[in-house]
Amino acid sequence: MKKVFIFIGVLVSLLVLVFFYFTEWNAVARKSKQNVTNSEKLEIGMDSLQVKSIMGEPDARNEYDSESNVPSFYYQPPYLASDGIYIHFDSLGIVKRIVYFE
Repeated sequence: MKKVFIFIGVLVSLLVLVFFYFTEWNAVARKSKQNVTNSEKLEIGMDSLQVKSIMGEPDARNEYDSESNVPSFYYQPPYLASDGIYIHFDSLGIVKRIVYFE
């Protein structure tokens, strides 16, 4: 009986470690958390160079968003978020809208 409890304890510990690896410790998770922290510093009216200096290079870039016909940057969201962080610019490269993950 004691061996069963030890086995279950080890199994639960491994599952917890795997969970934390994917949500906190791996490079993607750390970058995603940094994206969230950095995105809080963004403001409407900044230019694309200011955004890049705060956020770094975007994970993806659309020259023109199909819905609004404006350029946008995409940054990776935290683990299990439904969507990413989108920064939309006007034709002059000024931030017009910031869409945060859900």
